[in-house]
Amino acid sequence: MAKLSIKLIFITFALAALGSCEQKKQHTNYESADGYNKADSIISAISDERDWPHFLTVVDSFEEAGDISRVKAIFYKTVAYNLMGQYRASQKLYNKLSDISVKELLTEADLESYIYSSKDYVRMLCDMRRYDRALRQARNADHKLRAAGYHTFTDHQDIAQMIGECQLCLGQNAEAMQNFDKSLKAIKERLKTNNGPLDLRECQKTMNAIATVYMRRGQYKEVIPWILRQDTLYAQALKQPNADSVYLDEMKAEISYTRAMQAHATGHIYDAEQAFADYSSTATSKQAGSLINSCRYLMATRRYQEAAKNMTQLDKFMAESGYTEADLENIGRFMIPKFHVNLLAGHRDSALQVATQIANVYDSALIRQKIIDADLLATVYDTEGKERQIAEQRAELSQQRMLWVLGVGLVFIILLHLYLVQRRKAYKKLSDTNKQLIEANERAEESERMKSKFIHQISHEVRTPLNVLSGFTQVLAAPDIEISAEELQSISKKIVENSERITRLVDKMLDLSLVNARAGADCTDKVSPADIAYQAAQQAGITQATHLDFNLKLGARTSQIVITTHLKSAVKALSLLLDNAQKFTHPLAYKGKAPEGKASVVLNVNIDDQKVIFSVEDTGIGVPADQAENIFTEFVQLDEYTDGTGIGLSIARSLARNLKGDIVLDTTYTVGARFVMQLPL
Repeated sequence: MAKLSIKLIFITFALAALGSCEQKKQHTNYESADGYNKADSIISAISDERDWPHFLTVVDSFEEAGDISRVKAIFYKTVAYNLMGQYRASQKLYNKLSDISVKELLTEADLESYIYSSKDYVRMLCDMRRYDRALRQARNADHKLRAAGYHTFTDHQDIAQMIGECQLCLGQNAEAMQNFDKSLKAIKERLKTNNGPLDLRECQKTMNAIATVYMRRGQYKEVIPWILRQDTLYAQALKQPNADSVYLDEMKAEISYTRAMQAHATGHIYDAEQAFADYSSTATSKQAGSLINSCRYLMATRRYQEAAKNMTQLDKFMAESGYTEADLENIGRFMIPKFHVNLLAGHRDSALQVATQIANVYDSALIRQKIIDADLLATVYDTEGKERQIAEQRAELSQQRMLWVLGVGLVFIILLHLYLVQRRKAYKKLSDTNKQLIEANERAEESERMKSKFIHQISHEVRTPLNVLSGFTQVLAAPDIEISAEELQSISKKIVENSERITRLVDKMLDLSLVNARAGADCTDKVSPADIAYQAAQQAGITQATHLDFNLKLGARTSQIVITTHLKSAVKALSLLLDNAQKFTHPLAYKGKAPEGKASVVLNVNIDDQKVIFSVEDTGIGVPADQAENIFTEFVQLDEYTDGTGIGLSIARSLARNLKGDIVLDTTYTVGARFVMQLPL
């Protein structure tokens, strides 16, 4: 770009001919107004005079008057400083790009000024080997341009190449390769519609930059594809009807030099010499700006005398190029290589002179570098502070918006909740009413069913023993009947059993009436748990049952400890459990074949956690787990063909609960049935 006149630069900038044609097709936000005015025309005219101090003064005055935007002023002034060789002044201006806000990119001219200034800044940082800062600047510019509606900054061939170069030098090889591929894709897209001499030259320069950074990193195999791609572009440039000899010479020089360095590094000496000869035949290689490249190859091939001869032009080149400032960059790029060349060539006096020169300017160069770094660091901190402030403001605005949305949403939810609550209350009230009616109807039906069942059961329970009593009474009352002593004894026994059966039924009905009539019993009796167990066994008559084996197991302290309870109720409740065990372990209780051998019933009495535990275990027909509570309901029998009224277990539980205890069925017991009665100590 430095080889073009400043006027050509501005014209190129205005027309966006440096590779942005295809990108502008993708970006249409700024087509309505390009943003150029009379001030731009005046600046372009002054650039023809190449009076850069006057040029800078005019740009400053137009910026101060508001005739040109700040971003355009930065672009104009950095171009001028670069052409003057005052790169540090350019860098200070480039640092101000961070202050440019998205709102300032109003026109196409502003946008393109920012794009090209950002490109040049990234390129400068890459040349200075400040790769992390270059990556940061490229990403910041891309973020800002995307916010302005421009989405292809990092897809530019040169920007993608420079980002890849930074990544490669920072050891991010995979990411670098991706960006180099992106650069190659952008080159191909550009050449589809723009393939003039300038386009071919710019694309070749990008490819050569990629090959050079691979060379610098010692990845020589990766250099070859990029050299071959440059050969293809050079062949196309040769066939151009309007071929530019200057561009062709520059392309040949760069391609040949890169090939020479690659061949020498990989041990192909003959190919390296041939390529360097091609390079030396170009006019570009004779220019002062190419002497560093020439010396680098001559040093690599140990041709120190030739390299030292080339270095005699260094001072002239630095003066013409504006490298007059004593800084660490110039010392590293030019003066130290000159010292090495003279020393290895045996020119000790010249080497000593260069070393003395380096020593004289090193302190001032170091101080200058610290000042520059401090300015850069201050800019970075200032930028980060502004970015943080903007982020905080956005976060606060977002928070306020969120709070407003939450507030409206909360009001809506409250209103909806109130509506649903009222609706639910009305529905629940209606549902409760319906439920009450249904339950009342079910209770009425159940009461009628239970009444019928009760009458049926009572009739059965009363009629059966009455029939027996009536039959035997008629037998005994018959005249002239002869009955043996054994028969008379049997009849008497049946009469007694059925009389007792009627008596027990009446007692149960009285007990049921009593437990339903009072909520609790007067617990004033002092008795041991063992005595309750003995009396219950006697009352149930289980000890005289011939179809089972009965065992009473008393735990520790059950005979010594005394509890306060209602003895009659406790004994009655436990005797009903024992009576139930007798009933359902009898062979007649089985519908199929009864188990062989005698059944067994065990009454365990234990003290546990301030409670007396009476556990009645039998080996009878058992109770299904899903009927564990239903069996305690009045008049409920699991088998309606079984003798009984279905009130024994209900009376037993009621009696226990009146004593502040309880009776439950242990569903974990599967051998038969286990009923557990608990009474408080």
